[in-house]
Amino acid sequence: MGLAASQARFLAITSRKMNCEFQSMQIAQDKLSVTRDLQSAATKYQNSMNATKLVWDTDMDEVYDLSYDLLMTPSALNDYNPYLITDAQGKIVLTDSMFNAAYNAGIIDENGDPTGAALFTQSGKNIDVQNPDGTVSQVWKSDGSRDAFLNALVSSGDLAATTADSVKGQEYTQAGIGGEILDKTIANALTTTGLISELSSKDEDGNLKYSVYAALSGMNFCYTTSPDTTADNGKFIIANNGTALTEDQIKELSIGDLLSGKYTITKVGSSNMEVKTEILTKLAAALGQGYTGDGSKGLNVDTESNNALTTALDFTNQHYISDATTVSGGTTYNKITNSINQAHNYNGVVHSDVGETISLTNLLKSYLTSFAIAIDGAESTLFNIESSAGSSKYVTDDLNYYFLIEEGGAVTETDLLTTDFYNQLYNQICLNGATTDATKRDMVSDPEYLMQALKNGQLFISSLNTDGYFYQGAYTLNGYVAEVTDEEAIAQAEMEYEITKSKLNYKEETLDLKMKNIDTELSALTTEYDTVKNLISKNVEKVFTMFST
Repeated sequence: MGLAASQARFLAITSRKMNCEFQSMQIAQDKLSVTRDLQSAATKYQNSMNATKLVWDTDMDEVYDLSYDLLMTPSALNDYNPYLITDAQGKIVLTDSMFNAAYNAGIIDENGDPTGAALFTQSGKNIDVQNPDGTVSQVWKSDGSRDAFLNALVSSGDLAATTADSVKGQEYTQAGIGGEILDKTIANALTTTGLISELSSKDEDGNLKYSVYAALSGMNFCYTTSPDTTADNGKFIIANNGTALTEDQIKELSIGDLLSGKYTITKVGSSNMEVKTEILTKLAAALGQGYTGDGSKGLNVDTESNNALTTALDFTNQHYISDATTVSGGTTYNKITNSINQAHNYNGVVHSDVGETISLTNLLKSYLTSFAIAIDGAESTLFNIESSAGSSKYVTDDLNYYFLIEEGGAVTETDLLTTDFYNQLYNQICLNGATTDATKRDMVSDPEYLMQALKNGQLFISSLNTDGYFYQGAYTLNGYVAEVTDEEAIAQAEMEYEITKSKLNYKEETLDLKMKNIDTELSALTTEYDTVKNLISKNVEKVFTMFST
């Protein structure tokens, strides 16, 4: 190879060798970057292992992610009490639409401060409001009544008109500002007196809601206490205070009447009152036991009450005294009359050779007592059922005992519960005002921002205390909000980490392969570089030798 050619080759090899070394440096930098990214991803994943979220943990063993709607919408989840998001100054953080509703109702001014407007006033004035398109409209600005606030919430889309109408039909109270606290644990609750009234009531069509005749359908009735023991054998006599009821009277007989009277049922010619179980089962079904979607739910308002109704049925069937006493002698009329009179004194069957009798009143009272015992557990020690009615303590003897029931006529129906919620909300806005900070409003609109703002102390939760007032505190102090491990976030972080790690590992493997190829090429170039360099050196040496001789 000539000297010129060798030098040209040497320059080309040098250039290629320098390029390979430069690529090697770049790959090394890329590998360092991959290592840093992998370390950053691992650190982020490790931090995510401690991720938590705020949840709403109810008494019904159900857990929900915390949200503004859950806190500010009346429901059984929040016991129909508003849980107000407040700032450090105690002002309530409302959504934009709710803030505007409060302003238009006249209970706060443009700065969110309470106006001190008198309650129940319906007067107001027209004010100019600029529309988004730049035009100006006049709207009615109330002086601040609760009902005006409800109307404004309807206009803003924050409240259904039907709900507002039901609330406006209820009394305004000082709820949340020291007024009497509504007992939310007795929603749809009736005292014993109220229960008897409800069980005696009729529907809009004039039909009994709880009819004994309907409950005992399929039974063949006899309407005299002097039955023909042959022709009337197997028939049933229902009597009140010893007087047999006619067919029309039985059709007008309600389950409520059984509790307020002295009613008995006699099976003519029976040698064993086995039908007691059938009668009890039918009365229990009429009160909602085993509700399947037909008829009235009665006392079956939830899973717990349904289980209690079933337990009471089993208990009463097993323990209701089978043989109370036996009467004998005299005519058929005397025997049946004596059986009826004796039945009032017992929780059991009164025998005679012409018929057997039980007290419907005592049977129903025993069933309701067993139901109360099943519901109240250890708290039901005041009640007991003995063979003697006089020695028994029925739950119906306590006129202040509360029964939960599905139908109307309750002390605190949904309308009243919802009214109490909006009374509290209205009173608190009137008292504390609302923040005008748009950033805080944005926080409550997004569940993630809301949780972070509560956790870092930017926002607080104000809730109703037992003294009837609202108090501001940390999010964990209200009894429902809890901070728990965010399993979903951790799973998401783990998935993201695995994907990132997989990508970075693939990138690192690719860089390793490139580095290996470059190292191989660089090794070959170095060998050739040294060879050409030696060749040039020898050629130069020959030239100098030739010209030196």
